[in-house]
This record gives sequence, C-alpha cells and structure tokens, in this order.
Amino acid sequence: MTRAAIDLRNIEAPQRAARRIVRKALAGKAGGEYTDDVVLVADELVGNAVEHAGAALDMSLDVYEWGVTVQVRDGGEDTTAVPGMPLAADEDDEGGRGLFLVDVLASAWGVQHDEKGKRVIAIFLYRTGDADQ
Repeated sequence: MTRAAIDLRNIEAPQRAARRIVRKALAGKAGGEYTDDVVLVADELVGNAVEHAGAALDMSLDVYEWGVTVQVRDGGEDTTAVPGMPLAADEDDEGGRGLFLVDVLASAWGVQHDEKGKRVIAIFLYRTGDADQ
C-alpha cells in the first residue's frame, strides 16, 4: 500500500493541492482516465468540505493492489447533510453536481463520523487496464 496525505488547513487553494497530490501518488500506477476520475472526485470532496463545512481539514489517498481510496475530513458533524443518493442537477443549476459525480465515478462512497467531524470516503476499484502495475 502507498499512502499520501495532506493537511489542507490554512492552504489558500486546497482543491489545487488535492489534485496535485492525487496525480503525484498515482503517477505510474494507474491509467490516465482512471487518474482523472480520482482527481475529479478528490477535487469535488474538498470543494464540498470548503463550501458546506467551512474548510477541509485533510485528505488522504491510499493506493492498494485492488484500487484507491480517497478520504476528505472536515469539521462538520452532520453526516445527514450528505445525501446518500445524490440527484443530478438541472441543466440551469450552477451547482449540485459534485456528489452526483462522486456517485457516478467512484465504485462506492460514504460518509462517517470522525473524532474531528466527518469524513467522506470514495473507493475506486481497478478494472481491467486501469492499473499500470
């Protein structure tokens, strides 16, 4: 297993930092489209934490033989604020696509209480051709 983690507190552009760490951790380990999906989900999870909880506290990425997990922690405590079945946004909506994208791109995802608030976890299983191992 390979682990990458970043403290996102007091970073001016936390989403950019999250994208960078995912690309770096997956370089040479996964194909481009797979990496792009993980990058997009990490970006969305950090963006949601900033928008809805005030800040993302940290993000971790674990790379396994079977796939990847992305975890983003924020200080919010209301896990019910994260819908389990996000709906697609209407064409005219300016937002509301983040968790829908997470739901479509990740193999599985969920939210849980954490000692510092809540953590949203996205799991990506490798499919044939995804891993560059």
